[in-house]
Amino acid sequence: MVSFHVEPTSKCTLECPLCDRTWFYDTFKKRNLHEIDIDHLVDFVGVNADIDMCGNNGDPIYHSQFHKLCKKLKDNNCKITITTNGSSKTKAWWKKLNAILDQEDTLIFSIDGLEDTNHLYRKNAKWKSIIGAIEVFAERKCKLHWKYIVFKHNQHQIKDAKELSTRLKFDNFRLEHSDRWLGKKELMPDREYVDTDYQKKQQILIDPNYKTEMKPMCLVNNQPSKSLYIDAEGDFYPCCWIGSYRYKFKSLFTPKQHKFNIQHNTLNGILNNNEVKDFFESTKQFTSAHNCCKIQCGVKNG
Repeated sequence: MVSFHVEPTSKCTLECPLCDRTWFYDTFKKRNLHEIDIDHLVDFVGVNADIDMCGNNGDPIYHSQFHKLCKKLKDNNCKITITTNGSSKTKAWWKKLNAILDQEDTLIFSIDGLEDTNHLYRKNAKWKSIIGAIEVFAERKCKLHWKYIVFKHNQHQIKDAKELSTRLKFDNFRLEHSDRWLGKKELMPDREYVDTDYQKKQQILIDPNYKTEMKPMCLVNNQPSKSLYIDAEGDFYPCCWIGSYRYKFKSLFTPKQHKFNIQHNTLNGILNNNEVKDFFESTKQFTSAHNCCKIQCGVKNG
């Protein structure tokens, strides 16, 4: 089964401090917000694909035809994972989604705290609408997960949040150790909740003698087959990190003329392109790897 990380839309109602939408505000302000073309996506991923809809810049539920998108993917026997802030949709909207998802699918709510703290990072999030959405899934076929990024302002609520997740009938409650406090030390949690790779990520780009083993996450048995990324404009990237860093680190996949857009390419056509093959090959060695690959795949596995 081929895995795809898909960003259905670049739209979002939140203004999270460490999101690219905030960091690269001027860039996003100059660009139109996009929605992926449903038919192009469904044709490109084919049948029996594993689709992870977790936006780099947008929240998937804000695609104007999100129900239609999910229904077409399910008609193609695809497995769906959706990650969302869960805010600003009605219960009726969530009931329609609940009717589409089945036991193979997973719905993940990104909730970083409780009513008095979630909005401190998830700016503009509406707590009552989030709880209303979750209540719809008390009876469901899909799996329901709560992802909780730990910050200074919410670390004291972990126990209470986990107890709430049980009352709301979540199947899983997961703490996320991150570096989303970088540049905003007031967000930094206690050391036990910090992503310990952040220092290496910084060092890797400033120390010319720093080297580590490369274990590319985009390769399985030396084949590009894990978490291939498609953004809201339909552009293809080897992974979400290359897509996320497209404004910081230029690469073969930096969007110019949408060379690797799914509208006029097939998956096999892209993967058999000689430039793309060379890119995947370069990720195996630290000296030849793209800077983004060094940060993400030379640190975590090095």
